[in-house]
Amino acid sequence: MTRIENTGFWIFLAFVIKLMVILFLTYNLELWNGDGLIGVCNGDCPDYLHTAEMVAQTGTFGKMYDGKVLPYAGRMPGYDVILAPLSMSFEEITVKNIVYVLQILLSALSTYYLAKTIYWVFPSERLFYFVFFVYGINSFVTLYDLFILTESFFVSAFIISFYLFISAKTNWHYFLAGLFLTWAILMRPYILPLWVIFNIYLVYIFFVKKTAALRMVIRVVLSFNLVFILTETIWITRNYLQFNKFIPIVTDVYAGLKEGKLLALMEFVQAWGGDIIWWNPDSEIALFYKIPQIAHLPTQYKSLNDLPDYVFTSVYNADSLANLKKLYEKSNDTQLSSEEREILDKTITKSLRKYRKAFISEKPFYFYVVAPLRLLPKFLFHSGSYNISNKPFIQQNWFQKVVKLFYSSLYYFTLLGGFFFIFYAIFNYYKLPLSYLLLLIIPLYIIALCPLVLRRIEYRYFILAYPYFTILACYMLNLIVSYFYKTKIQHS
Repeated sequence: MTRIENTGFWIFLAFVIKLMVILFLTYNLELWNGDGLIGVCNGDCPDYLHTAEMVAQTGTFGKMYDGKVLPYAGRMPGYDVILAPLSMSFEEITVKNIVYVLQILLSALSTYYLAKTIYWVFPSERLFYFVFFVYGINSFVTLYDLFILTESFFVSAFIISFYLFISAKTNWHYFLAGLFLTWAILMRPYILPLWVIFNIYLVYIFFVKKTAALRMVIRVVLSFNLVFILTETIWITRNYLQFNKFIPIVTDVYAGLKEGKLLALMEFVQAWGGDIIWWNPDSEIALFYKIPQIAHLPTQYKSLNDLPDYVFTSVYNADSLANLKKLYEKSNDTQLSSEEREILDKTITKSLRKYRKAFISEKPFYFYVVAPLRLLPKFLFHSGSYNISNKPFIQQNWFQKVVKLFYSSLYYFTLLGGFFFIFYAIFNYYKLPLSYLLLLIIPLYIIALCPLVLRRIEYRYFILAYPYFTILACYMLNLIVSYFYKTKIQHS
C-alpha cells in the first residue's frame, strides 16, 4: 500500500473512486438525457442561480421583484462566491457544469483530508484506509456533487477546514482553516456554534494547558478568525445599511420565506412534531399541501384522522383541519383573482396561527418534549439511499437493487457504528485524546440541532454528520479487527 504521505496518489485515487460513484449515480438517475448537463438543477437551484445572476449583473446580492432588484438576506452569499464570477463569463449551462466538476474535485480532496484527520488524531494506517475507502465509495454525500446546492462545497470546505485546524503547525494553517470554515458558514450559517467551540478549544489547548505564551495564543486565535471577522463585519454593515436592522447571519431559518399560509402551515405542523418537508410523501405536511410530483406515490397518512390523537385540541379537530385544507387548495386556484387569493391566504394564516397557539397552550409537554423527540428517529432512520434512483425499488433491475441494498447497509454501518462509538467513548473517555471530543461534537450537534431545535428533518441536513460518523464507525471497526487479530496471534 502506498505511503499515506503521498498526497498526489491518494487525491488521484479519491477522484477515481468518486468518479466511479458519480458515473453510477448518473446512470441510476438517468441523467444522460441529451440536455448537455452533467448533473441536476431542481429544488433551490434556480434560487441560487438567480441571486448569482443578480450579483453578476447589478453587483447586488438580491432578487428581482416587479422589475427591481431588492437586497436579500434570507441566505448568506457563500455559494455566490463561486456562481457569480462564473455567471459573468459563461452561459448558465456552462456555469452549472463547471460547478459540478469543481464540486467533484473538491469532494475528492476532502475524502483524502477526512482520512488524514483520523490519522492525525489516531495514527493508524489501517484506520486511514478504512475511512478513505468507506467514505470514498459513499453515495449519501457524493450524490450532492451532482446538484447545484450548497451541500457539496459546504461539507468539503468543512472537512478541509477541520483537518487544517487540528493539524495546524503554523499561523498560516490556522488562517486557511478559518478561511474554509468561514466559507462553510457562508453556505450553512447554522454551524456558527461550531466556530465558537473551535475557538474555545484553541484557547484551552494553548492557554489553559499553558503550552504557549499569551502572545502566541493571540496570534493563533487572530489568524484563525481573521477572515470570519472581516466577512461578518462587511455582512453586518451591508445588512444594516440595506434593512436598517442588525442581521449577523440571516433574516430567518426559511431562506427569507415571507409571512403567509405556507410559513404558518410549516410552523403549525412543527408544533406537534410533524415533518414539514412537503416533497416527502410520508410527511405530515403532505396531508395539507401535496405537490404534483409526489401525488402518485404511496403515503403513510391517508387522511387527517390518521394523525395521533394528541395533535388535536379543544380549538380544532380533524374536521376543522379538513375544512382548512379545502381552503388551502382553493387559495391556489389560479382562476381566482389575486385579491381573492390574498384574502384566502390571510384567512388560512390567521387560523393556523390560532391553532398553533392553542396547541402550545393546551399541550406544552407535547410541544416542548414530545414533538422534537418524535422527529428524531425520522431524521436518522430511513433507507439512506432514498435518492439514488428515480424508480421505485420493485421497478429497478437486479444490479440497481443490489447497489441500493449495499448503500443502505453502508448508511446503517455508518450510523450505528457512530452511535456505538459514542457509548464506547462514555466508558473509555480517559483513553481518548481531547481531539476526539471535537469529532463527537460535530455529528451530535447536527443531530440535536435539526430535529430537536430547528424541527427540520430534511435528510440532506445530516450531510455534515455523515463523514464524522464514518470516522467513528471505522474506529469501532478497527477495534474489532484489532481484537480478532490479537486473538488469532495468541492462539497461534
